[in-house]
Amino acid sequence: MIKRRVLLLFLLSVPLLMQGQTNSVIEKMRRERAEMEEQIARQEQILTSTESSITSQVNNLNIITAKLKERTRIVEKTRTEIRSLDRESSRLEKEIEQLEKEHEQCRERYADACRFYQHQNSSFNPITFILATESFREMSRRARYVSEYSNSLQEMADEISQKKDTLEDRKSQIELLKKEKLELQKVQQKNEEEARKEEKEQKNIVNQLKNKRTNLKKEIAAQQKKMDALSKEIDRQIQSAIKEEQAKNQGKPQPQEDVKLSGNFESNKGKLPMPITGAYLVVGEYGVQNVAGMKDVKQNNLGIDIQGQEGAQARAVFDGTVSSIFQQGKGQIGVLIRHGSYISVYCNLSETRLKKGDNVKTSDIVGNVQTSEDGTPILHFQLHKESKRLNPSEWLRR
Repeated sequence: MIKRRVLLLFLLSVPLLMQGQTNSVIEKMRRERAEMEEQIARQEQILTSTESSITSQVNNLNIITAKLKERTRIVEKTRTEIRSLDRESSRLEKEIEQLEKEHEQCRERYADACRFYQHQNSSFNPITFILATESFREMSRRARYVSEYSNSLQEMADEISQKKDTLEDRKSQIELLKKEKLELQKVQQKNEEEARKEEKEQKNIVNQLKNKRTNLKKEIAAQQKKMDALSKEIDRQIQSAIKEEQAKNQGKPQPQEDVKLSGNFESNKGKLPMPITGAYLVVGEYGVQNVAGMKDVKQNNLGIDIQGQEGAQARAVFDGTVSSIFQQGKGQIGVLIRHGSYISVYCNLSETRLKKGDNVKTSDIVGNVQTSEDGTPILHFQLHKESKRLNPSEWLRR
């Protein structure tokens, strides 16, 4: 009897658990979809230039390519979510089929038990049955038998009711999943249409640039030369900061706070905030990249380039200490922030209020991002572990 009651209590809890699980999955999907839609809406605020110069057209191509990449990521994620909903619906349908069988079996067992009880009652008086004994012990045993039989009937009735409630719950979950799938399919269709438009726009810009291939290569080479010079200066600043730190700690073990900061930084890989305020697009990825649509035109980026809106500001990706502020050329400023063994680098700033030795917290403003001649504010961001370069995209939350 005790085991049977425990089983019934478990059965009572299962529908609530399963309903909570399905609702949790759907809520998570809705929350992630809202975040993605918000991100796309913010990205739409970053406009392409109307200028026809090669620099402007390359920037426009980078913007469209970045938007298309994000759109493609969202389309694929939505497809994955739809497949997940299909799997959950299929599982629930199989469960409903099994529950319907179990429900019918419970009803049949209950009907048989009721018929047996009624048949016994026609020639059987429970009171007479209990009292028709000479020992109290036997009387007690018979009373318990009658009580347990009656309770068993009630428990069987409860089980039937529970099966029915569970069936209704699973059917409501199926309906909920169907509605969610319809919503996802609408989002999917919209994003696929937008992706096709962006692909067409990308091809148009690529075709325009192909007609200027010679000048384009010269422009890319000039940009790469500036990038290489900047990277050399960053390396020089980092080496200087490392030597300064080593001299300060000469003969001493690495400070415990630096060890702790390094560990905390490492544990946040993939979770660091984007180092720019407002809407943004990553228009330059880490490493050697082809200019979209042109395999023979490449760029080598030792960090990432993040385009923001007018008035965009750089912000610290983690707690740390300013170890260097340097002039980049043409009034541009670079800032190095040390996070234990890790160093984040913020370039193309027009101004900063920080000074060497200042302590900063995560998301503190580092400085204003300078707007280029064609009106685009682009932050160049690098990440190092001492002198070793890291791919920032692997560390940032995007």
